[in-house]
Amino acid sequence: MSGHTQTHYTREEAVEYIMDQYGESLKRTIFTYVKNHHTTDDIFQDVLLQIYRKWDRFNGDSQLKTWAMRIAINRCKDYLRSPIHRIKIATDKWREQKDPNYTEQKVVQKEQWDEIAEAILHLPIKYREVMILTFQQDMTQKQIAEATGTPLSTIKTRMQRARQLLREKADEGGIDPWIINK
Repeated sequence: MSGHTQTHYTREEAVEYIMDQYGESLKRTIFTYVKNHHTTDDIFQDVLLQIYRKWDRFNGDSQLKTWAMRIAINRCKDYLRSPIHRIKIATDKWREQKDPNYTEQKVVQKEQWDEIAEAILHLPIKYREVMILTFQQDMTQKQIAEATGTPLSTIKTRMQRARQLLREKADEGGIDPWIINK
């Protein structure tokens, strides 16, 4: 599947390839939007189903990873706008009040990233999105623009603003400033 064209692969082969090659990246990205492992798994399954259904529409104009990531990002944005998300937030707040041991699961895998990840997760979604796709998915600004359907100039502006917000947090002593300028 090196050419990333759909003409030689069945839908099943395409979904299996995407799951094997990009599954973990897609899941991490989804988690950064929804911040819940169970919801991440549900949305991931939804994304795979959409990839299966839309496989005949993939024409190779973009990279396969970018195409799959765009489907995942759009599905996350749909979820965040949904009434189900608002109900879940209310339920989580109720659980936190009812059970002091209840804690929201975190995306951070390595201890040294805890502070920066926490700061990024508290950014507004449009800034969080560019930081996560840059640092966690190692995507270029051009790839981010393609994946999100946002003009490149807007992505560049959002990246600058996100870094500025993180610098302000670093100045307050909340995070290490070295990662911000990466």
